[in-house]
Amino acid sequence: MKNRASWLLIPALALSVGACKKNEVSSAPDVPAASAEAASGETAVPPLATSVPVPKLSAEERAAKLGFAKFLPQDTEVVMSFHNGSKAATRIKSSKLWNLIAGQLGGGMLFNGGMEMPEEDLVPLDAEQDADATEAAAESEEDAEMGAATLFGQEFTLALGAGSGEQFGKILTFYRRMGYYQMRTMAKTLANSVDGAEISELAAAMVDSYGADVMGELIKDPEAGLHIFEDAKMPPVYVAFKTDPQEREAGAQLLAATLANLSMLGEMVEPIDAENSGHKFSGFKVLGEKISATMAEDRDVIDADLGTELGDRLLALVAEHDWFFLSGNVGDYAVIFVGSSLDDLKFAPDAAQSLAGTEELAFSDAYASKELAALIYGEKDAMNTLITASGGLVDMTNGLRDGLSGTEGLGDTRDLEAMFQIIAEREEALRKLSSHEASGVLAYFEDGLKIEVFGGTDSGMLDWDAPRTLGHLGDSEDVVLFANSTTHADYNEKASAYLEALLETSYAMYVKIAEAPLKSSDIAELKKMVQSFDTSFRSDLVGVWEALRQGSGAGLGEESALVMDLKGSAPAVPGIPQKVLDEGRIPRISWVAPVKDRTQLAGSWDATNRSLTGVLAKFSEIYNTDIPMQKPISSERDGSTSWFIAMPFLTDDFLPSITVSDEWFAASTSKNQALDLIGKAKVGGASAGGLWFSMNFKALQNYVEQSYQLMDAESEAWMGEPLSEDQKKMIENSIQVLSDLDKMTVHARREGGVPRTSIHLKTR
Repeated sequence: MKNRASWLLIPALALSVGACKKNEVSSAPDVPAASAEAASGETAVPPLATSVPVPKLSAEERAAKLGFAKFLPQDTEVVMSFHNGSKAATRIKSSKLWNLIAGQLGGGMLFNGGMEMPEEDLVPLDAEQDADATEAAAESEEDAEMGAATLFGQEFTLALGAGSGEQFGKILTFYRRMGYYQMRTMAKTLANSVDGAEISELAAAMVDSYGADVMGELIKDPEAGLHIFEDAKMPPVYVAFKTDPQEREAGAQLLAATLANLSMLGEMVEPIDAENSGHKFSGFKVLGEKISATMAEDRDVIDADLGTELGDRLLALVAEHDWFFLSGNVGDYAVIFVGSSLDDLKFAPDAAQSLAGTEELAFSDAYASKELAALIYGEKDAMNTLITASGGLVDMTNGLRDGLSGTEGLGDTRDLEAMFQIIAEREEALRKLSSHEASGVLAYFEDGLKIEVFGGTDSGMLDWDAPRTLGHLGDSEDVVLFANSTTHADYNEKASAYLEALLETSYAMYVKIAEAPLKSSDIAELKKMVQSFDTSFRSDLVGVWEALRQGSGAGLGEESALVMDLKGSAPAVPGIPQKVLDEGRIPRISWVAPVKDRTQLAGSWDATNRSLTGVLAKFSEIYNTDIPMQKPISSERDGSTSWFIAMPFLTDDFLPSITVSDEWFAASTSKNQALDLIGKAKVGGASAGGLWFSMNFKALQNYVEQSYQLMDAESEAWMGEPLSEDQKKMIENSIQVLSDLDKMTVHARREGGVPRTSIHLKTR
């Protein structure tokens, strides 16, 4: 271990410790989930509630459904529980997709793709050896399947106890700040190494800039340094597997054997037994004092990186924290416990005193009769801490800013530094729009798979209160994909400004690198390209961006709908058989939005047209040929004007176009579809607010089957030869995968003041 990398690996144990403080458990009302079609705007109620009252379950009734939650203490912060694993596996194995994959793998697809071992490299076995090998392989596979079935067949639960959110938030903060120091080091190395260097030399210098020096700076950091772990300890972690009585002993032995691998750490571990609420556990205690002593063997390296004072603090921190890895049986469950104190090994004495006895899991009450697939719960303060600690790009951009500050290799970088600061400010403005609630997810099997999501994070993007007036555009059975939502104007403005800052800063950094005094023909070519773009195209393209922002921001409303169907007629492309052109169908995609100000849209188009004309004029100069701006053709119908560029082979059903009326706007691949959708939009309709998404697999299957039949009938005329039987079989089997699926819908909205999402993957 006489190197820097080694001592940096060992503190990973210390850096995973967690805070032991626990926030008060918040209460939730005794009302369940609403259906995917439920309307928003109900009277406000506390988090994880919905608008449809149902009888409240007792602690015992809830515990009977939710499994291991009946043993978890009430201060548990995170639960991820997966139920009916063997049934889920059976469903998957009986699906057409699984059979297709298994058939292809069984047919040697992976090896026939160029990875098959050459025959001369195979070592022949005699009959006895071959029989023994076959038997051993079968036994190994059977043991693996039995082990997985024993542990995951009924219920698997991962739970994190008190202090989890706070501690894992510290770890996220640590890694977020690591990104800052890595970017700062990279920027500083780039600026200081660029003068006269080869590209390969610069790359090597930047690779060498990472490592112990960055870690040393990070440990000293006032925000995420060593001090944030000095008053912390590992929060309790429970991993539980439900077992049948006849499998319980085998399950316990599997877990004990897994933990037995820790004995390889030698004197750094010692065996230990423990008991809580009558449940006996055994396993190992990892001794922090012994780990610290092992680290101290590299004390000279630690002191060189951190200094004596920080080195003392690091070794003391590691020495103060022991780890416990234990396994045992709790009721019907084989359980692994990981924690930093035996005091944290605790189980509820009865259902009423367990997590299941609180209102935190009341969101699941409405589904007590369902065949449960999964339940996930995250306590509000823990989730808020984790999301806040994860941050965004600001630490990395601040690192680049601070790394460039004071350097000279890239010239005057004050403009870049200011742009990085703008990114930080705009990201912060965008993050302020978000909010976080306790999170609950429940999945169950019914007409396929249904997932109900309660609470969680709201980015602020959607306007939950605005009714969707375009929801009826997706009603047709021919629509294969549909999405409809209303966004907040404030979010759109801030997100657009943030994206603009990222693009401008990326380009400015690109220019700085192109201007750097590197010794490389590639850099010289890059510099020439950047100079050409900067002097010839930049202003016009910025004009296009600004015009489009003006048009979409001031000219269009916040609601929009994306509609895709499969009814488009094929364009008359030469070389395609006439029957394919007559009977074939292609996708049609349209984006529809209301018009707020048609004058603004017209102004946006005029500005875009001027800028694009300028771009084409520059291309004409470069290539010494006249490339005129194409003049769009317009057509009128029912008060709507469609604009498009005339090109060969296009038809009204395959015609990229913009259609505008005083009330509606549509950008589409098909003029016909755009006009039809605008006609439907004029009729009007009102749906519940939020977001709606749907995917129609039946329509997709019908389309693929019809396309295949047409291709098969015309394959000789089209491709010169008919499809082979193997090709047909492969295509037909692939199409059959879709026959398992019916439709997928997603409805996100707000109920009782908190986010709600319903997802349904309907099967046939």
